[in-house]
Amino acid sequence: MWNEKGFSMIESLLTISILLVLISLIPIVFQLNHSLYNKALEYHAIQVAYEGVLIAETTGMMEGSKWIDDVEFHWNVQHDAICVQYIDLDKERLKCVNGNGKF
Repeated sequence: MWNEKGFSMIESLLTISILLVLISLIPIVFQLNHSLYNKALEYHAIQVAYEGVLIAETTGMMEGSKWIDDVEFHWNVQHDAICVQYIDLDKERLKCVNGNGKF
Protein backbone atom coordinates (compact mmCIF):
# COMPACT_ATOMS: atom_id res chain seq x y z
CA MET A 1 0.00 0.00 0.00
CA TRP A 2 1.18 3.48 -0.81
CA ASN A 3 1.12 6.27 1.71
CA GLU A 4 -1.18 8.82 0.07
CA LYS A 5 -1.35 11.23 3.01
CA GLY A 6 2.32 12.14 3.58
CA PHE A 7 5.87 11.78 2.42
CA SER A 8 7.28 8.40 1.57
CA MET A 9 10.41 6.96 3.11
CA ILE A 10 12.43 7.50 -0.09
CA GLU A 11 11.48 11.17 -0.27
CA SER A 12 12.49 11.66 3.36
CA LEU A 13 15.86 9.94 2.87
CA LEU A 14 16.53 11.97 -0.27
CA THR A 15 15.74 15.22 1.56
CA ILE A 16 18.01 14.31 4.49
CA SER A 17 20.87 13.32 2.18
CA ILE A 18 20.59 16.58 0.21
CA LEU A 19 20.63 18.59 3.46
CA LEU A 20 23.69 16.71 4.72
CA VAL A 21 25.57 17.38 1.48
CA LEU A 22 24.70 21.09 1.61
CA ILE A 23 25.71 21.39 5.26
CA SER A 24 29.02 19.64 4.60
CA LEU A 25 29.85 22.18 1.86
CA ILE A 26 29.67 25.18 4.23
CA PRO A 27 33.19 24.74 5.74
CA ILE A 28 34.66 24.23 2.27
CA VAL A 29 33.11 27.48 1.05
CA PHE A 30 34.48 29.39 4.06
CA GLN A 31 37.95 27.90 3.51
CA LEU A 32 37.90 28.88 -0.15
CA ASN A 33 36.73 32.39 0.71
CA HIS A 34 39.56 32.78 3.26
CA SER A 35 42.12 31.47 0.78
CA LEU A 36 40.89 33.82 -1.95
CA TYR A 37 41.07 36.79 0.44
CA ASN A 38 44.68 35.90 1.35
CA LYS A 39 45.62 35.63 -2.33
CA ALA A 40 44.06 39.04 -3.01
CA LEU A 41 46.10 40.55 -0.17
CA GLU A 42 49.28 38.98 -1.55
CA TYR A 43 48.47 40.46 -4.95
CA HIS A 44 47.97 43.89 -3.39
CA ALA A 45 51.27 43.53 -1.51
CA ILE A 46 53.11 42.80 -4.76
CA GLN A 47 51.36 45.75 -6.39
CA VAL A 48 52.44 48.03 -3.51
CA ALA A 49 56.01 46.70 -3.79
CA TYR A 50 56.07 47.57 -7.49
CA GLU A 51 54.73 51.06 -6.82
CA GLY A 52 57.23 51.44 -3.95
CA VAL A 53 60.12 50.65 -6.31
CA LEU A 54 58.86 53.24 -8.76
CA ILE A 55 58.54 55.85 -6.00
CA ALA A 56 62.00 54.99 -4.63
CA GLU A 57 63.58 55.36 -8.07
CA THR A 58 61.86 58.64 -8.93
CA THR A 59 61.75 60.49 -5.59
CA GLY A 60 64.35 58.72 -3.45
CA MET A 61 61.84 57.90 -0.68
CA MET A 62 62.84 54.63 0.97
CA GLU A 63 59.57 53.86 2.75
CA GLY A 64 55.88 54.59 2.57
CA SER A 65 52.42 53.13 2.96
CA LYS A 66 49.26 52.68 0.98
CA TRP A 67 45.69 51.72 1.89
CA ILE A 68 43.89 49.20 -0.33
CA ASP A 69 40.50 47.72 0.65
CA ASP A 70 40.77 48.90 4.27
CA VAL A 71 44.20 47.25 4.72
CA GLU A 72 47.33 49.32 5.21
CA PHE A 73 50.44 48.13 3.37
CA HIS A 74 53.80 49.51 4.61
CA TRP A 75 56.73 49.24 2.23
CA ASN A 76 60.41 49.94 2.73
CA VAL A 77 63.48 49.52 0.56
CA GLN A 78 66.41 47.66 2.09
CA HIS A 79 69.66 47.37 0.10
CA ASP A 80 68.65 45.26 -2.91
CA ALA A 81 65.11 44.33 -1.78
CA ILE A 82 61.75 45.85 -1.02
CA CYS A 83 59.57 44.52 1.79
CA VAL A 84 55.84 45.04 2.25
CA GLN A 85 54.23 44.53 5.64
CA TYR A 86 50.48 44.12 6.14
CA ILE A 87 47.98 42.47 8.46
CA ASP A 88 45.60 39.87 7.11
CA LEU A 89 42.89 37.91 8.93
CA ASP A 90 45.32 35.70 10.83
CA LYS A 91 48.47 37.66 11.56
CA GLU A 92 50.98 40.20 10.35
CA ARG A 93 52.60 39.26 7.04
CA LEU A 94 55.85 40.34 5.44
CA LYS A 95 56.45 39.97 1.72
CA CYS A 96 59.95 40.76 0.40
CA VAL A 97 61.17 40.86 -3.18
CA ASN A 98 64.86 41.11 -4.03
CA GLY A 99 66.43 42.74 -7.08
CA ASN A 100 66.06 39.53 -9.11
CA GLY A 101 62.32 39.37 -8.48
CA LYS A 102 62.58 36.46 -6.01
CA PHE A 103 60.45 36.29 -2.86
